[in-house]
Amino acid sequence: MAASRVAAWALRAAAIAWCGCCPGVRAEEGKARTKNYPYEDLLSESVLYCYHKIIKNTSCCMDQIYAPGVERHRIRRPGTEWWCGKTCFDDAKGRRGDDALWIPQGATCESPRVLWVHGGSWEYGSPFTDSYGQLASKIAYLAEAIVMVVDYPLAPEGNYSVIMDSVLEGLRWLAEAKMGDLNCRSAKHHDAPLFLGGDSAGGGTALSLVLKLKLAAGWAPGVVEQSHPEILPQGQLLAGAVFFSPWTNLRCDSPDYYFNSFAKIVGAADDVYVGDIMFRGRPQQNLDQFSANAHVYVGKNVSLMTDPVASPFYAGERELGGGGIPPLYFAVGGSESILGDSSIFAQKAALYGVDVKVDVMVGMWHDFPMYSEGCGGGTELWQGVRALNQTGQFIKRISAAKRMASKFGLLWPPSRYHPGTPETSYVYDLTREDTREWYPRKLDEVSIAMGY
Repeated sequence: MAASRVAAWALRAAAIAWCGCCPGVRAEEGKARTKNYPYEDLLSESVLYCYHKIIKNTSCCMDQIYAPGVERHRIRRPGTEWWCGKTCFDDAKGRRGDDALWIPQGATCESPRVLWVHGGSWEYGSPFTDSYGQLASKIAYLAEAIVMVVDYPLAPEGNYSVIMDSVLEGLRWLAEAKMGDLNCRSAKHHDAPLFLGGDSAGGGTALSLVLKLKLAAGWAPGVVEQSHPEILPQGQLLAGAVFFSPWTNLRCDSPDYYFNSFAKIVGAADDVYVGDIMFRGRPQQNLDQFSANAHVYVGKNVSLMTDPVASPFYAGERELGGGGIPPLYFAVGGSESILGDSSIFAQKAALYGVDVKVDVMVGMWHDFPMYSEGCGGGTELWQGVRALNQTGQFIKRISAAKRMASKFGLLWPPSRYHPGTPETSYVYDLTREDTREWYPRKLDEVSIAMGY
């Protein structure tokens, strides 16, 4: 495929059609505009390279480099062992259940602690495969946080309730862990902010746990005093949560399954594609395949497909209102089929007073932060780097805010009691030369290179 012309042919056809049919615009004017428009510059080299690679192989080119100065520890917690046997789809067969703990240089007992729930359709993945080690090390480095990736039982060995219990137990352990040589005391004696995070299917489970913790703690619309039962050690509350392309709608019928469906432009001289380059089935095919996967996740309890906790897309005032949900950050691709899983949930959460930030990266695919190195092309994927930098800054900012609230005895998490809107940014590629005429340089401050 002539990758440098991916967007050019599609937009050229659209421009000619538009100029030729609009009143008051001569065909000659339309031709002149078409000739002068810089189609070849619509996508950066790193994006074009990734498009080219992923179109050939959707399993390719995730990040390979670990962040410097971050140590990995293999954790074997009591009672977490499970077996990936003949019915397990993942390649990592045999005894499973060990977690990966990433501790950056300079970490202390007060450093933020992040539990990450890996993706993989609840059927694939582990803390030690599929670039989750690379991702965790980068988040640890950028956020100056201790990051743990939990090895929950994959479907069909695990289902929604089993996986939720596994993740919750991992979070409890992380809240109390001594952290090896740091020899930290119990949560009663430290103020380490606690975060949840996840991507894809794991992001959906992480968001389900955010809602479960909120409800279990007694937060509800119209309730003045909260009960705060000991669901987490010492009555801890989440400081915040981070999600990359989370799968939140188990019915798989949000609008972008259609609007962002993969398509080939008919009539172009070369193969030119738009839409979701990662999941290339027709809308009905994707819906059927994703729904079948979701049915395995919920087991025999099909009512969970629209349960407001198991399928957070359906959360309402009871689950979202009345406080108790910490600040949330979402990074999602503008071209992926489950864009609505983030944007629609975020709108509802903000409506009920939750502090929500959403970055929609235009032209990006599912789980794009895991391709931040540029798919092996030698140039970083700016959008992936930006999402990781934003994640690091979010964790630092929220950690500082929670510590300040604790110092002055203020309520956490903070909550508005009037309708709001999410802080949503549609982020265009700022690495192309012509975008410097659109945006001020300071808009790119969070998008600097990783530096390693």
